[in-house]
Amino acid sequence: MNRTQHPIVSAYLDDLTRALADLAPADRAEVLAGVREHIDAGLAERENATDADVAAVLAELGPPEAVARAAYDEQSDGGGVVPVRPVRWADRAWVPVLVAVLQALGVVLLLVGVAGNAAYVTIETDGGSGGTQTLYTSTFGAVFAAGLLVLPLWIVVALFVGNSRLWRTREKVGQMVLLPAVGLVLWLLPDLGWAVAGPPGLTVASIVAMIVIVAGGGWLLVVLTSAARGRVS
Repeated sequence: MNRTQHPIVSAYLDDLTRALADLAPADRAEVLAGVREHIDAGLAERENATDADVAAVLAELGPPEAVARAAYDEQSDGGGVVPVRPVRWADRAWVPVLVAVLQALGVVLLLVGVAGNAAYVTIETDGGSGGTQTLYTSTFGAVFAAGLLVLPLWIVVALFVGNSRLWRTREKVGQMVLLPAVGLVLWLLPDLGWAVAGPPGLTVASIVAMIVIVAGGGWLLVVLTSAARGRVS
């Protein structure tokens, strides 16, 4: 693997490229080439470089924002015109918080929509014997109906995340698939539980679905929001 293709280095260069977005293309390419050269030279001195070695070389360079600031200052000292970098509407400090709130609201609406439609179990009475029979109704219809309700929220999230430079590509994918993934879990796990073990399986699968959504979705949302807030300039 080329040294500058190391995942840690790639993430650093991605952040630096975003920070240099308003620099002239030729100057930006020159800065990035110099940084790559420095990284290659630093790692060449370390045989079988570990992740700690890579982190140490990047620490010598300093944070991407500091490198970009130095590049803008150098351009200014050389008589160039340093553009005033307006904060784009999708890169403002409140955007990650707003996206997190919309995502959490979407999850709640999906949960309430499914529960409100009583999609899990239907009780039928046998008029002849006076007994009752428990029949399962798939959650697909309820998830679909709740998904239509949540769709406007998802569109707003997609607009903010898709136009923002605060998230990397993989993080944007995570934001985009969060709500659809919650819908899939609400649909598939209860169906699977019922198919495997009937009413007891349905109960267990529904509980597992709630845990996966709250714990897994909550963890992902915290990680993605923290990452974006850490890049707010």
